[in-house]
Amino acid sequence: MANGPAQRSQGDFSYQLYCELLEELLEPIEPTLDLNTRYELYQSKLIYLENLQEQCFRSVNRNSNGHSQMHDDFTSQDLQTIKTAITSTHAFMRSTILEALNLRLAQIGLQDTRP
Repeated sequence: MANGPAQRSQGDFSYQLYCELLEELLEPIEPTLDLNTRYELYQSKLIYLENLQEQCFRSVNRNSNGHSQMHDDFTSQDLQTIKTAITSTHAFMRSTILEALNLRLAQIGLQDTRP
């Protein structure tokens, strides 16, 4: 066997990607995109966040069972941040749906008259 660089685990990659995307995970998707595209992107974002939440949960629980925590592992704070991102993404998605409904109502002449 040749001595080469150590193989990084899937968890390490997920954590690095999470760190790189952290700010974007908490932000809304570009509002200038058309409503259908925005909705689809929010759905994809939610799937990613839910998978990430599962990985983070497993990592946190593994580390709390006596395994040493490395700097490439998720923490309890990361789990809370991911939960916050999921909640905010649901709110952004709900807002996008309401925007689409109001637009459609306006198109068929049933505009919302509330301020």
